[in-house]
Amino acid sequence: MQRRLRRPLRKQKAVLIMPYMFLDCNRRMPEKGRHCVVKGKDSVIPACSTDTHPGDFTERGCPLLGCRVVICGQIKNVIHLVHSPVGCAYYSWDYRVDSEGYCLTTDMQEKDIVFGGETKLFDAVIMAVKEFDADAVFVYETCSTGIIGDDIQAVAKMASEVTGKPVIAFTCAGFRGISQNAGHKIANTKLFELVGTGELDECSDYTVNVIGDFNAKDTKSIERMLNRLGIHVVCSFTADATLDRIRAMHRAKLNLVHCSRSSIFMAEMMQEKFGTPYIEVNFFGIENCCESLRRTCEALGICGDEVEEVIEKYLSEITPEIEYYRERLEGKKVFICHGAQRAIYWIRPFKELGMKIAGIATFFGRKDDYEKIMESVDDGTVVIDNPDAEELEEVLLEVRPDIFISDDKVKPFVHKLGIPFVNGRGQGKTYAGFEGFVNFAGDVNAAINSKVWKLVRSA
Repeated sequence: MQRRLRRPLRKQKAVLIMPYMFLDCNRRMPEKGRHCVVKGKDSVIPACSTDTHPGDFTERGCPLLGCRVVICGQIKNVIHLVHSPVGCAYYSWDYRVDSEGYCLTTDMQEKDIVFGGETKLFDAVIMAVKEFDADAVFVYETCSTGIIGDDIQAVAKMASEVTGKPVIAFTCAGFRGISQNAGHKIANTKLFELVGTGELDECSDYTVNVIGDFNAKDTKSIERMLNRLGIHVVCSFTADATLDRIRAMHRAKLNLVHCSRSSIFMAEMMQEKFGTPYIEVNFFGIENCCESLRRTCEALGICGDEVEEVIEKYLSEITPEIEYYRERLEGKKVFICHGAQRAIYWIRPFKELGMKIAGIATFFGRKDDYEKIMESVDDGTVVIDNPDAEELEEVLLEVRPDIFISDDKVKPFVHKLGIPFVNGRGQGKTYAGFEGFVNFAGDVNAAINSKVWKLVRSA
């Protein structure tokens, strides 16, 4: 007998009941109805910082990603040993291609889960130290090894005594938080134990740490700006960082927090223990760069005339190119999909290019993040928390942006919808600083005005 196929739900348009946008794809999950809002007269922030609903194909990262990839993955010459089945190690390596160090896994099998994996982990650490000449071994707990109770802290201590190398264990199993935010804090807290255990060879009257920057090319761009003002960067936490630099972070006179969502914990702990003050900065876009340089110099006691001279020189170099891109991008609509802090940071640069913010999505934003977002965008902007692929598709078809900015993981999905894409973290170049903003504007222009999109849309 031929089976009758069940008819799928008929696709309908999203229902807008201000300030909420109720998506058609969520008809069977009404509990997700209030996580998508539209900025208006009586706007509210979307529902956020909640547990993922059963059946929701969330795009959120887990604490392992926040710890292993975002914070620790950029530290140079470190062995990253993920105590897990192979899938967790692959996931934590493939997400960001600019990760440093070596990534290994204990490749936990069924028998290891049944009988415990501590011996296997210890043997893996010993083998890794013999094979690679690294400064340290970072061991990461995952859901499977956390559930069976493997004591990775005890194994790390014993392995460190045997090898003579620092072996640092991070208890960052995926069940320890609702998103990667928990992993950020775990990594900050553990790495803070290293701060103050080393010293600097060089010395300067004006020293800073750049905390919360995870792209080495962005870090170099920021350092070049600061160096022109006589400011020396002790450590970039964690892009381009080494263990020795992290150990000497206490020697800085000021901490510049570039991503408060991921690394404010380090700045707060250093202020409490070492008395190091911190300020939040943003080096994406012209106005943000100017404000951040002025505030940095003010905090360090550097003459205001010096910073204005440096800013004026940068502006004279980049203004002609920025004006050219602004003429080609004026009035174009952009949809921003990033971590909450980076989403906030991109709003002003896009406006400087004359572009309109059509929508913003973040996967782990908190109440204070969304309050900043709602203050910064115009009426009619769609803001959604933790969208899955189906929700994101429906929102994009609703607002029809001219370009989408995010990480590479959604690039194929966005291209299939016929929407130009740009990686917000830059690929092979920097987007930070004045010179980085020229790179950014050029890439946005190249993506939007590529002739290929006329062919795609006509098809």
